[in-house]
Amino acid sequence: MVRRRTTGEGRRTLRWALSPLTSASTVRAGVYLVIGGVLAGAYFALAAGFVQMFADPTTPRVAVGVLALITAVIVCTPPFLAPVRALEIAAVRTFLDVDARILPDPAGVPTVATRWRGAAWFALHLVLGAVVTLGLLVAVPLATQLVLSAFGIDRAFLVQMGPALASNPAGWLALAVLALVALPYGTALARRLLRQSAEPLLGPDQTARIAELEARAHRLAERGRLARELHDSVGHALTVTTLQAAAAARQVETDPEAARRSLAAIEQAGRGAMADLDHVLGLLRAGDDAASDASARRAPARSIDDLPALVDDARHAGTDVRLDLDTPAAGTLPRATSHEAYRVVQEALTNAVRHAPGRPVTVRVSLADGALVAEVSNPLPDAPTPATPSTGGGRGLHGMAERVRLLRGRLDAGPHHGSWVVRARFPLG
Repeated sequence: MVRRRTTGEGRRTLRWALSPLTSASTVRAGVYLVIGGVLAGAYFALAAGFVQMFADPTTPRVAVGVLALITAVIVCTPPFLAPVRALEIAAVRTFLDVDARILPDPAGVPTVATRWRGAAWFALHLVLGAVVTLGLLVAVPLATQLVLSAFGIDRAFLVQMGPALASNPAGWLALAVLALVALPYGTALARRLLRQSAEPLLGPDQTARIAELEARAHRLAERGRLARELHDSVGHALTVTTLQAAAAARQVETDPEAARRSLAAIEQAGRGAMADLDHVLGLLRAGDDAASDASARRAPARSIDDLPALVDDARHAGTDVRLDLDTPAAGTLPRATSHEAYRVVQEALTNAVRHAPGRPVTVRVSLADGALVAEVSNPLPDAPTPATPSTGGGRGLHGMAERVRLLRGRLDAGPHHGSWVVRARFPLG
């Protein structure tokens, strides 16, 4: 067992040691570094030309100095530009295999610190590219000359390098192989250094990271809100459908007309649930605010103006519901407040119908002390079951509490004088 493990570790070590010679990532990194070396060569040639002009005593120094200053501004500006940084990020993903989660697409206008970090990456790319390119330009001709000399072709080069080397053809081949092998290992080392520097130099700064975290938190909160929408609307429709289907099954022979009314109520509840589901799915598919607004226009959100229809559905399901609505029109209330108040009443009414069947329910919505107050109450059953609200089961109360809390309101739910009372207070200030 120990011998097998040692052999396996030795093979893995050997593969890791030889990976720069066989990996396609080394080739991609080499291409990226050669591009940097070519750019570095252009900068070097430009600098050498100005040095030569300054060294010539016949050259007008003032004119050359002004030209050098203008040229320096022109050639040093690109590393600070946002499009160049975006191109560098795309190139690093492609040639250095850096994950997009580490280097996301740049968003917004880069800060001054971000521009300087991008310029530092540009300089590092050029320096390492120049080293690798120079090694390529030296190693390949040297290895070619050594191989040719080893086979007896043009040994004058080796004679110039010393008599010891000139008399050892095997050493020529070994030196040629060493020169060629040093290239991929040097490229792999430069690739490793670039990959380690990519995130601190090209990645988002602290401000961008905070913005991304805030956007992620907003997306999660929006998903939670949509989940509550589906829970409340579909849960209510399923409760009404279940009760009406049971009533229709009992009355289909004794009272066909009542059975037809129950089936009509099932159809109406299903249509309402489909409309709510279409609204939520439209919001999920919306990719921007305009699309979201369009979805909202296609399927308007529920408001307290829809409470009479909601109560009628519950009455058709066989529940005695009394509605006391003393509020202005929904258009005069904040849209979010009116919508959340409707959902709280809907969930509370659904719980009452489900957990206390046959008991009368009272729904009151009114304005009091600068707040919109929604209250749903029903007598508690004589023999509570594990499904009754008093046991605290289900997600309904939790969802209602989240809705009220998001609008800085207060939710009270529990038994009060023999009734189960849900009271939500939404401040309007």
